[in-house]
Amino acid sequence: MAEFEKPKHGEICWRELNTKNLSAAVEFYKGLFGWTIEQSKTSPAEYKEIHIDNQAVGGMMEINEGWGEHWQNIPSAWRTYIAVDDIADSVEKIKKFGGGVCIPPFDAPGVGKISVVTDPSGITFSVIQFV
Repeated sequence: MAEFEKPKHGEICWRELNTKNLSAAVEFYKGLFGWTIEQSKTSPAEYKEIHIDNQAVGGMMEINEGWGEHWQNIPSAWRTYIAVDDIADSVEKIKKFGGGVCIPPFDAPGVGKISVVTDPSGITFSVIQFV
């Protein structure tokens, strides 16, 4: 299993590809960069972890019906995660400083709490409070 060290508050800590064709993405990035990509041991859903030099650095998941009724309108994209110590406090600060909340904090079993947010210019990213 790859190593993962809990990041400090404010660190960019995870990159995630949300795609409508997970199997094609896995083959593309494995072939292009030689990444090790394997099923996560912490997620009951199909979630592929990206391992580089035995370090878990990101993941990949498929956009599908489970994403809600408008899932077909969601574009494939890479998302950046930034670690926070207190997700509720961070979400309030995001709003205070002109950002927005796309998805309020939710539990990610075995991982922590995640919220999808935007900065004042509309750029989407995620904040994550690890367990």
